[in-house]
Amino acid sequence: MKFGIIGAGMIGQFHGKAIEAMEGGQLHSVFDVRSEAAEKLAQQFGARPFSDIEAFLGDQELEIVTVGTPSGAHLDPSVAALQAGKHVVCEKPLEITPERIDMMINAAEENKVT
Repeated sequence: MKFGIIGAGMIGQFHGKAIEAMEGGQLHSVFDVRSEAAEKLAQQFGARPFSDIEAFLGDQELEIVTVGTPSGAHLDPSVAALQAGKHVVCEKPLEITPERIDMMINAAEENKVT
């Protein structure tokens, strides 16, 4: 399974280590709006860095995205990944309001991904 991480901060580090330890898991790519942060985390795990979300999500090899952005900033990257046909693992809390959570669930259902 080829994973990509959205958010190259502290949580992204934890996600990278978890993916590395997972049987069958491979950290394929890292996205962060801060290109230096994406490059640093990607280099640590032998992954591809991205600072353009469309290019990151457009990578056909990428299967699963983990979202490690700050609380309250999970909706946009999660919905973008779901709309791109990627499965999403999102850091808790899923979002900050039930309405925002419903938007994420609807995007998953509409795109037949989880």
